[in-house]
Amino acid sequence: MSPPPPDDASEAASLLVEVSGFIRRFVSLTLAQADLCALWVAHTHAFDAAEATAYLAIRSAEKQSGKTRLLEVLELLVNKPWFTCSATASVLKRKIDEESPTLLLDESDAAFKGEKEYAEALRGLLNAGHRRGGVASMSVVQGANITYKDFKVFCPKALAGLGTLPDTVADRTIPVRLKRKAAPEKVQRFRRRE
Repeated sequence: MSPPPPDDASEAASLLVEVSGFIRRFVSLTLAQADLCALWVAHTHAFDAAEATAYLAIRSAEKQSGKTRLLEVLELLVNKPWFTCSATASVLKRKIDEESPTLLLDESDAAFKGEKEYAEALRGLLNAGHRRGGVASMSVVQGANITYKDFKVFCPKALAGLGTLPDTVADRTIPVRLKRKAAPEKVQRFRRRE
């Protein structure tokens, strides 16, 4: 495949700059972090051509650092967004298998510190879902029949939460570490309807 003509390349670069600027209007983060998020947004739109995906790990050491706000802004920009704070393991597997959304998972720290069975199911889904062909298997009950199904779990994912992720999941991520906005920093109020 040959590189795009210069005009297409400059248009793409200009669009990435606009996306980065849009993100920085509402979230306090560095220019490099905003540029990274803009590239990841583009990745979600070209996802069908991908063989693997790196998750966006939006982390901070303390509350009120902009993690949820960044997911809210990304929800406006990514391809087929699915923003959730809570979904059962079976819902996660089924929805990803059927729709291949861009998963924007908030409060992931609570999910990994909560019920052990759910935390392990989520970790397994994330471990398998970074490459095309990755599946998470689950029992399927229909009346007296119990079988299993392999659910495709490959899709773009952004995981927001406090602290760190399990090592096997963290290996599949690009970290975006946020800090609370300093007093002189200004960001616009985010109003989804506007």
